[in-house]
Amino acid sequence: MNNPHNDYINRLKIYTDSIKEQNSSIKTIEYLRLLTLIVGISITIYTFNTNNYFVSIIISIFSLAIFIYLVNQHNKEVRKRKYFTALRDINESALKRLKGQWRNFKDDGSEFKHKEHPYSEDLDILGENSLFQWINTCKTFMGRESLKNRLLNPLETPSDISMVQESLQELAVDLKWRQLFESEAIVIPSEPINPEELYKWGKARNELYIKSWFAFTIKLLPFLTIMLMILSYSTSLISFKLPYIMLIIQILLLFIDVKKRNATFKSLYKYKNSITIYLKMLTLIEEKDFKNRYLKQLRANLLTSKNISAVKSIKKLSAIYNKVCDRKNMLSIVLNILFLWDYQCIVEFEKWRVKSGNNLEKWFNTIGEFEALNSISNIIYDNPDWAMPLISDNTYIIKAAELGHPLLGNTRVCNNITIDNKKNILLITGSNMSGKSTFLRTVGLNLVLSYIGAPVCAKKFQCSLMEVFTCMRIRDDLENNISSFYAEILRIKMIVENVKKTSKVFFLLDELFKGTNSIDRHLGAKALIKQLGGQGASGLISTHDLELCSLEQEYPRIKNYHFREYYLDNELKFDYKIRNGISTTRNAKYLIKLAGIDFEQQ
Repeated sequence: MNNPHNDYINRLKIYTDSIKEQNSSIKTIEYLRLLTLIVGISITIYTFNTNNYFVSIIISIFSLAIFIYLVNQHNKEVRKRKYFTALRDINESALKRLKGQWRNFKDDGSEFKHKEHPYSEDLDILGENSLFQWINTCKTFMGRESLKNRLLNPLETPSDISMVQESLQELAVDLKWRQLFESEAIVIPSEPINPEELYKWGKARNELYIKSWFAFTIKLLPFLTIMLMILSYSTSLISFKLPYIMLIIQILLLFIDVKKRNATFKSLYKYKNSITIYLKMLTLIEEKDFKNRYLKQLRANLLTSKNISAVKSIKKLSAIYNKVCDRKNMLSIVLNILFLWDYQCIVEFEKWRVKSGNNLEKWFNTIGEFEALNSISNIIYDNPDWAMPLISDNTYIIKAAELGHPLLGNTRVCNNITIDNKKNILLITGSNMSGKSTFLRTVGLNLVLSYIGAPVCAKKFQCSLMEVFTCMRIRDDLENNISSFYAEILRIKMIVENVKKTSKVFFLLDELFKGTNSIDRHLGAKALIKQLGGQGASGLISTHDLELCSLEQEYPRIKNYHFREYYLDNELKFDYKIRNGISTTRNAKYLIKLAGIDFEQQ
């Protein structure tokens, strides 16, 4: 079994030492560069003043060559330091994650929060102190989107889950590759940007320039012009006027549609870097020999319909870009007139868009998928003692041994729980702060982890594939003029409507109808529980309404559990262990006294 803490410590030391070495190398090169400049200029001036012109020229050329070499070496060393710094930061973050200090991570996915989602708000999937904040190592826009989508849209079949489980296990053990992939995203010199505009650009077309006759014509005209020029000067068969006429025709052609061509070239300047910055990430994916079928399928997305790789296509785009950039030099006007260079470039670029432009979205999404999978695979690597869940539709809805809350770290208390087809609704009672709500979130969050292919915080875990719905954190919505009670009604309505569509619903309900009077609360909760159970749904319900517990006698699918507190040296304590039966303890009076309210005076 791997020791993630020691692995991260060792790698942190390696990269910290490497940064120190790079800093030393960079300083040495800077000194040598300055020395080369001073010595080269001094000797050049001295030899020139002593009339040793040839030696002066040789020395100046030699000094310049050394100086340029040192500049290139300096740039290489700076790039290396960037990677080592990124890798150092990655391992520092990994250690913080292990130590439970991940709550300080800046990226918590808050912008993805969605109040209407069936479970994300109540189970802390997104936002502050969330699952996203804990596991996220994505740096690109596509990666963050992919991770969000995986957390909010669970896999739909046991076979899909099993395939992703295998892929995550393969990625988890390859720490070096995962960290290299993440470091490539870190050194990208820009903030994550939405690539939708880039995708549209890749799919755009200029029909004229992709027609074969047009491409043939703009190659033929320069050839004829040059041949006529050669023949007019070498023989008397061709009048010298003819090549000039051809040149005039080509000049006139360059004025046709010039604004549109320039706009196309401008867009190439704009988007080329947005594409090529991901080249190294794509290279890492293409060159990796994956064993898992799902990972191989993802890698196959980096091929065009003609089996041209994404890396090769992007390098081709860079070559086209370099040709377009050549238009800016002094000879460009002559070359443009003589060879119709603008047309040559735009035809080549439009051909590239036809072959590869439609694939940009697929390529970038593949990067995002690997980033998301790498993030989730951290759970496996960092928690080698966690169980990989078994997903199967058998007699057990949930059967877990030593089940704990994934986000609580060393403070978690683990419990055993079994929910089967005979007893598929658990009523959980207990005094305030005893752990009821946390237990509901523990079960829910581990189900979500199971359904995205991740390991769960348990020694053993088995579950059926179900749709998870929650009704726990209900607040007033002042913007839409909705009270907390009505917001809860709307939430319950969503659950009821989904249970009508499928019995494969697992619900987590915390303190039903707490916004109304005790009589209506009790009657409403009782009716809801019977309706949900009668339609085949399963779930957990926490409540302070002890009268609801009598449902166990009336309705065979219900089973009572409870949490309790104890007092030590007149202080309230909790063990957070779940027990069979109904709660027999209360602590509200004790807590009310802490608020300064004296019961004796009532």
